Amino acid sequence: MSKKFLELYEHCKKVSERILEACEKELYFRVISHLDADGIAAASIISSLFFRLGAHFHLRIIQQLREENLREIKESKESIFIFTDLGSGQIGIIEKNLPQDSVLIIDHHPPEKETTILQANPHLCDIDGATEISGSGVAYLVAKNIDESNMDFAPLAVVGALGDRQDKGEQHRLSELNSEIVKDGVNKGILEENTGIRLFGRETRPIAMALEYTTDPFIPGLSGNHGACLKFLTENVKIPLKNNGNWRTISDLSQDEKTKLVSELIQYMLGPGEMSPEEAQSIVGVIYILPKEEKQTPLRDAREYSSLLNACGRMRKPGLGVAICLGDRSEALEEVESVTTDYREKLAGYMDWLIKPGAVTQTEYLQSFHGGKLIDDRIIGTIASIAISSGIISQDKPIFAFAESEDGMVKVSARATDYQVQQGIDLGTALRTAVKEVSSEATAGGHNIAAGAHIPIGTESKLLQILNKIIKSQLVKNSASNESKN
Repeated sequence: MSKKFLELYEHCKKVSERILEACEKELYFRVISHLDADGIAAASIISSLFFRLGAHFHLRIIQQLREENLREIKESKESIFIFTDLGSGQIGIIEKNLPQDSVLIIDHHPPEKETTILQANPHLCDIDGATEISGSGVAYLVAKNIDESNMDFAPLAVVGALGDRQDKGEQHRLSELNSEIVKDGVNKGILEENTGIRLFGRETRPIAMALEYTTDPFIPGLSGNHGACLKFLTENVKIPLKNNGNWRTISDLSQDEKTKLVSELIQYMLGPGEMSPEEAQSIVGVIYILPKEEKQTPLRDAREYSSLLNACGRMRKPGLGVAICLGDRSEALEEVESVTTDYREKLAGYMDWLIKPGAVTQTEYLQSFHGGKLIDDRIIGTIASIAISSGIISQDKPIFAFAESEDGMVKVSARATDYQVQQGIDLGTALRTAVKEVSSEATAGGHNIAAGAHIPIGTESKLLQILNKIIKSQLVKNSASNESKN
C-alpha cells in the first residue's frame, strides 16, 4: 500500500476514533448525505455502522448543502454532525453555522479551503476523489477502521463508486483504492468480478428491455426505443427471446448467443449508431456481481443496484434507496422496481428532446443546453453525463446543462471527458471561480470531470461567457506547461 493510501487510512482512523468517543458519551448523530447513488450508499454504510454501535442518529438526504439546510438541522452542541459525500466543498457555510468541533466530514470532493474540521478526504492525501475512491468508499474505510467485521459493507462501496462512474480502468474496471475495496468483497465471498455484456438489467430484464434501458453507453436508435430493440434482436441478432413462454434475460443466454449479440451490437453502433470503435466496444466490460443477493433481482448486478439507488434519489424517494441498502427485500424492493421504470422512461424522454436540432448551443470552448422547467433539476446531471459519455453530443468540449429548480434558482451540471481533463480542464475550479462573478447567491462545487452549481435565474448567459474564458485559460495554461516540459 502506497504512502498516500496509508495517509488516507490514518485520516479515516481519526474520524473513526471521534465516532467511538461520541458513542461512549451517548451523543446524538445527525447524518447528512447527497441524494445520488454514492451519497445514498455512503449514508447507508454509516447508518448501518450506527445500528451496530447502538448509536442514536437521524439521517437526512439532500440535493445540495446550503445554508438553509444547516439552519434546519442545527441542534445543541451535544450533537455530532456527519456529512457524507458532501461537506468538503461547503466548508465555509458549515463553519459559519455549526461548531467546528462537532462536525465530521466523510467526502471525496475537493475541499473548498483549509479547516480545523476533522475530515476523511482523499484529496488531502493527493488521491483523486473523482476516480480512485468514492464517498461511499471513504465511508467504508471509516467503518472498516472501527471493526474489520464491517468489511461486509464492501459491496455498497462498490455500488457507490459505480454510481459515480469511477469505473475508469481497463474494460470499465474499478481501480486504485476502489480495487482494494473490491478485493475485500471478493475475499469475503460477497462480491464477484467477471467480464460480460454491460446492458442494464442483465439479470432481471427481458433482453429487449435491457437493451432499451441501457444508457451507458447510450445507443442512438435503440436506447429508449422498445420497438427498435425488438426489431434489432429479431432481424439482426436472431436469437430466441423467450424460453417456454418466458422472456429470457442476458444472463440466460449461452456463450455463443452472447457472442452473437455483442457482434451485432458493435456492428450496429459503428454503423447506424455512428459511435466510435471505443464507445462500441464498451458494451463489453467488467461486471460486479453480489452473489448473496437472489438471482433475477436488480440487486445482484452492482451497476443495476447503483442505477436503482440513483433513481430513488432523483425521483425524490431517497429513503426508499436507504431502506434497500439497509436490507429491506420485501415491500421496498417491489416499490423500487416501479420507481426505476418511471426514472428510465423520464431519461428516455429527456434524451429524445436533447438530440433534436438546436437543443445544444456551441461556443468556442464549451457547449450547453437549457432544460428550463422541462427537465427535472435532480436529473439534469445524469442527462449531461449520458450525453457526453455516449457521444450523442460533441466530445470536443465540456457540457454545461441548466434546469430550473423549485426554489427559484437554476441548477447547473457540468461534465467533461477524461481526455478533456487531461488537456487541463477542471470544471470544479471553473464553476467555483465563475459563480463568484455571477452572484453572491450562487454556489458551486465538484470535481475536475463533474461539477455543479446553483445560480439565480437570468444569470445563465453571463455564467457561460465567464466559463468560456476560464476554460480557454485552463487549456492555454496546460498547453504552455506541456511545451515548457518538452
